[in-house]
Amino acid sequence: MNVRGSRTLDAPRAVVFAAICDPTTLLGVIPGCREIERVDDVEYRGRISLRLPGLAGTYRMVVRLVETDPPAFGRLDGEVVGALGSIKGSASFRLAEDVGGTRVEYEGHAAIGGPLARLDSRFVEGLAGSLINQGLANLDVRLQGEPKADVDGDGDDRRAMKEVPT
Repeated sequence: MNVRGSRTLDAPRAVVFAAICDPTTLLGVIPGCREIERVDDVEYRGRISLRLPGLAGTYRMVVRLVETDPPAFGRLDGEVVGALGSIKGSASFRLAEDVGGTRVEYEGHAAIGGPLARLDSRFVEGLAGSLINQGLANLDVRLQGEPKADVDGDGDDRRAMKEVPT
């Protein structure tokens, strides 16, 4: 699976970069994110609930920032595992100053295992792109200071953020 895209956010580059690395912000903008914990400076673990055709369920996630150049670039590796299978991959993002804000360019590559691997690749790529776009839209709203309730549209906004002592 491959995804790539871009979006302009209405905030300065340094603010966008900091938000992308902040677990409290991530909890509020990742669609379906129910819990996130910062294990150390580069690793996050959490739980995502999705209610989508063929993907409904709860998934455990681990994300590691493997390379950063604040506030311009980040690369991460991650894995999502649930009863329906797993997705393991890497992604990178670049932040560039743009008229009126910051342009976020991203690309990612992932391997899908288990029953999830039987889904049509175009469907999965489209779904991944849609979730990324929804997350970036949520981030843009959050950075503008507007409250964003029920970020995943399921009517349930019970989520928890944990800081794990190191």
